[in-house]
Amino acid sequence: MRWRIVPFLAVAVVAVGCNNDSGDSETTTTLAPITTTSRPATTTTTTTTLAPLEEASVPVYEIVSRSSEDNGDVVVVQLDPSSYDQLSDLDLYDVVADVVDQFPPVYEAHIVDTSEAASLVLLEELDDEQRALLATHYFVRLEEGFRIVYVGPFSSAGTAVLGS
Repeated sequence: MRWRIVPFLAVAVVAVGCNNDSGDSETTTTLAPITTTSRPATTTTTTTTLAPLEEASVPVYEIVSRSSEDNGDVVVVQLDPSSYDQLSDLDLYDVVADVVDQFPPVYEAHIVDTSEAASLVLLEELDDEQRALLATHYFVRLEEGFRIVYVGPFSSAGTAVLGS
């Protein structure tokens, strides 16, 4: 009976020894589409690429206008262009989320990057020059406290839901 157990043990030892797991694990990188805009001195270029998901830092911003409405406040937020080299739709999402979190109640928000755009963004009637300025410097708006709509150079990013 001993002779029958010995071959079985030998096979078990060889099987364990052949398991050459060095402890290396496979790493998966998730890529997410992001839209970025670079602002050279005279033109704005927008591109969409796939990039690894990373922890984003919120660009520096200032609330330049705030008015109270029945459902919450309407705010105009101006980004500080010197606080970023490139801006992505994810950065803008983070700005909106930060504004809503830090300065409630926010029902509607408009994110721009110049004081000229900030003064125009809430106007109902605009001339062609003003529309052109907003097309370049107005990036995203928050509607009804949860729907993020990308506009201007980021319009290809579509919409997002805050908190999802």
